[in-house]
Amino acid sequence: MRWLFAVVLPFFVPMGGIAAQEMSAAVLSSASSPSAGFPAPQPGPLPQAIRDDAVKDTWELGLGYALVGFRSAPFNTTASGLNTTVSYYFRDHLAAEGSFTSAFGSQSSGSATAKYIFYGAGVKLSWGNRKLQPFVHALLGGVHMFPQTAYGNNGLAVELGGGIEKRLIQRVWLRFEGDYVHSQLYSSGQNNFQAVAGVNYRF
Repeated sequence: MRWLFAVVLPFFVPMGGIAAQEMSAAVLSSASSPSAGFPAPQPGPLPQAIRDDAVKDTWELGLGYALVGFRSAPFNTTASGLNTTVSYYFRDHLAAEGSFTSAFGSQSSGSATAKYIFYGAGVKLSWGNRKLQPFVHALLGGVHMFPQTAYGNNGLAVELGGGIEKRLIQRVWLRFEGDYVHSQLYSSGQNNFQAVAGVNYRF
């Protein structure tokens, strides 16, 4: 039996040393690695594009060319000028809107220049998608006309209409609009029209 131990023992001693050396090398390697015990950094979330059809709590400023047809008992005129709108979206497709139109033209009953001013406020409802959005609006306000007549030149007005907005670039939209305008001037009522082509900016 002793001669068996004497023959087998020399083979196990080198194998034990090799295993110990391999374990020591693994421990040293893990300790010397600077990233050991620290997770790799995760990439941040990708930036989200602003949706043009999700505009709740945003403003919209519009500026455009307006063509106004005004017919009344004292005189008629076709006037052109500027239309300005300011809207605040308290829902994605529902906004409070204010509008101001100032236009000039020649009148049928004299040589004096006719001046038309409309101002009003109301609501705007839109629908559609990110590239094309039809809309309707209703505004209540007043109208001022020049030249002044014996009946005065200020009266109440209601504007009902709508149109379509087409996206040009991010936040910028092209607007085409047609409106029916009923005014109460010169002790009578007038039924007139307004057409607008302009640009809207949302911010």
